[in-house]
Amino acid sequence: MRSIGSALNLLLVSPLYFVWTVVALDLAQTPCTTLVQGKFFGYFSSFAVFPLNSSLCSWIIQNPDPRRYTLYMKILKPTSVCDHQHIRTYQFDSFLESTRTYLGMESFDDVLKLCDGSTRYAFLQSNKQFLQMKQTAPPGVENWPVRWKPTKAQERDFSVEYLVVGNRNPSKAACQMLCKWLDACLAISSSSHPCGIMQTPCSCSGGEVLDQASEILGITRKKEDCYKDGIYLENCMSSPKDSSGVEFLGGWNPWSAWGDCTKDCGGGLQTRMRTCKPLPNEGLVCEGVLEEGRLCNRKACNTNGRYNSRSQSLRSTDNRKREDTDELQHYGYPAPQIGDPAAEEWSPWSVCSTTCGEGWQTRTRFCVSSSYSTQCSGPLREQRQCNNSAVCPVHGTWDEWSPWSLCSSTCGRGYRDRTRTCKPPQFGGNPCEGPEKQTKFCNIALCPVDGNWNEWSSWSSCSASCSNGTQQRTRECNGPSYGGAECQGHWVETRDCFLRQCPVDGKWQAWGVWGSCTTTCGGGTQRRDRVCYGPFFGGETCQGPKEEYKQCNDRKCPEPHEICDEESLASVVWKETPAGDAAAVRCPRNATGLILRRCILDEEGIAYWEPPTYIKCVSIDYRNIQMMTREHLSKAQRGLMGDGLSEVLQNLVEISQDGTSYSGDLLSTIDVLRNMTEIFRRAYHSPTSGDVQNFVQIISNLLSEDNRDKWEEAQLIGPNAKELFRLVEDFIDVIGFRMKDFRDSYQVTDNLVLGIHKLPANAATDITFPMKGWRGMVDWAKNSEDKVTVSKSILSSGLTETDDSSVFVVGTVLYRNVGNILSLQRNSTVLNSKVISVTVKPLPRSFLTPLEIEFSHLYNGTTNQTCILWDEND
Repeated sequence: MRSIGSALNLLLVSPLYFVWTVVALDLAQTPCTTLVQGKFFGYFSSFAVFPLNSSLCSWIIQNPDPRRYTLYMKILKPTSVCDHQHIRTYQFDSFLESTRTYLGMESFDDVLKLCDGSTRYAFLQSNKQFLQMKQTAPPGVENWPVRWKPTKAQERDFSVEYLVVGNRNPSKAACQMLCKWLDACLAISSSSHPCGIMQTPCSCSGGEVLDQASEILGITRKKEDCYKDGIYLENCMSSPKDSSGVEFLGGWNPWSAWGDCTKDCGGGLQTRMRTCKPLPNEGLVCEGVLEEGRLCNRKACNTNGRYNSRSQSLRSTDNRKREDTDELQHYGYPAPQIGDPAAEEWSPWSVCSTTCGEGWQTRTRFCVSSSYSTQCSGPLREQRQCNNSAVCPVHGTWDEWSPWSLCSSTCGRGYRDRTRTCKPPQFGGNPCEGPEKQTKFCNIALCPVDGNWNEWSSWSSCSASCSNGTQQRTRECNGPSYGGAECQGHWVETRDCFLRQCPVDGKWQAWGVWGSCTTTCGGGTQRRDRVCYGPFFGGETCQGPKEEYKQCNDRKCPEPHEICDEESLASVVWKETPAGDAAAVRCPRNATGLILRRCILDEEGIAYWEPPTYIKCVSIDYRNIQMMTREHLSKAQRGLMGDGLSEVLQNLVEISQDGTSYSGDLLSTIDVLRNMTEIFRRAYHSPTSGDVQNFVQIISNLLSEDNRDKWEEAQLIGPNAKELFRLVEDFIDVIGFRMKDFRDSYQVTDNLVLGIHKLPANAATDITFPMKGWRGMVDWAKNSEDKVTVSKSILSSGLTETDDSSVFVVGTVLYRNVGNILSLQRNSTVLNSKVISVTVKPLPRSFLTPLEIEFSHLYNGTTNQTCILWDEND
């Protein structure tokens, strides 16, 4: 990019001080962009800025401050036809790179008319921050630039001069040039080519340029500034007018009064004088004459008349020489003479001084006298008017210019004009020279201008050298200006492009599964394969092996006595299996899963079969209920609402009352109850008293004596007493806090009694469990002396302000036979199968008063006073 940034003050008389602010400007500058900053006058040729066969170039000049300076431009147009030359000129305030938008854009194309050869020059005036001349692609031309083919390259060249003038106190040199531009601009202006200079800060001769207010109103008012020959005189002081109304310039004092006429008749001369009074410390030299004269008493004298006794010699006004006096005599002024009264005869009258109209004739005589004679009296020279029969031609003269007309447009760019009338020539005189009408642009108010898009740029190259890519093209928004609407649409457009298929190298697919081992023991091999996808369009083939091998079954092959023989048991055939492995067969038709049976070695190293386990078998009915419960839980976790959950619990009660077929049924039921508790925590379903009763009944059914053998097998991999207690405690916690009111709930079954108490901390009471007088109490709980007492003193958080709003849930459970069915951790000293579980939520701060628990330990008719306690967290 060419950037001209040096300050050039050729047109400034005195130094100019200002802060030059460089506005951030990103106009997609290229090496073909010229940005001018800091210059007040300059010149360039289009060959330098827009070279032949160049790409889209531009030239930009920045106004340092549009409030303080105005930019003027003079363009010498090309002489050739430039149909293919697209140079746009416009001014704007700023450019937004993010949206490719020119703010405040205004085109000057209708002012310059660069390709209109009817006028040789064009002028314009810019009041915005940037003025740009930009080369654009012609519409519909794909391959740009277009090669020029003019007859002569110089015929397409145009030149530009630019001038930056201060709006206040412009310099003399700047005004000299600007006034010349204005004269030329107005001289060539017409209705079709108005002058592009609307106003200037300079005072030019003839009063063409007015102050801004008068200019807008169309009022002609000549300023009384000191100017001469179109140049503003800064060190001039205005002079008062004399009685004749003549205005004087410079530092002159007023003229003196006219002196007496030198003759009473026949034409005399009057003179007057003036003095120069320079301004202090300015050294101004006044321009003009010190003395001037005029003719007087031009009437003819009577022959017998008496002459004035005053001297007839004319007083010199500017130290004139003798030749000046002769010049005065040539115009009929009398010359001093002294001589004898006896004078010669008059000479013949001279030829008339003009060939047409009124002129003058003169004659002379000499005074001839001898010594001692008297002086000659009377004039030695006489003058008379003469009339030529020919009529003199009268040249045409212009009247004063009319005031400028009002602007032709109320907003935007219009024009105004003024005219003058020619007094026609007479008798063959020359016609008036110069234009009869002058026109110039005007801009009173700013019209709203909607934004409009420039032409799209050419498509960019494809983003990919092969396969699918994209191309882009952009366009710029001109405006909007002065409240107009924004450009509608996008400033960038994208399209797909495809040059060719890209080479695709081969790619290995995932390895396949390992094949079966070649041997069952003693060391074998397994193989797996993979497939190469590709290559395509000349790509590389896959690198690496297609097959892979590994060792397998490298353990020692068992001896014959270490293998369990094939056996048929309960209509199931168990195939030969080495010791340490498990054989598996499908569960019966009423269940899903597998029956497992392990082959192990005895103490002597002989293989034998263990009993089969049905822990992986789940009856179809239990499996269906398990799947329905998981579906309800999934909906609850997604925040949905649902129904039908109570029916699921009721179905499980009915199924579990008939006992379980497999140990897997127990594990499936525990999973269902655990999921039901999670569902009850959410708003998906509000548990009813029937749901609570069914939940407790299902647990009682699981603890029936019919399921004892199933529990022994299930505990190998499944729940023990600890997990069952945690399941019931979670259920008490959820149900207790979802109770709407403070109340108690009792559930009595054949194998357990459960109580749920919801109490406020500040109004708690002692709890005694079980309530043996409660309706429906079973005999084994009613007749037992077992009981638990929970003191109200433990239901406290320890903080008074917290106890006012705290709520406690206390759950007590008396299990009849859980100790006989489930293993109670590692404690083997339990003498009774009954278990009491107490749950308090939230956890009290401290147990100031311990729980009181009484057991009647009856075993073989004896009483054992020992009570075993253990920590569940152990």
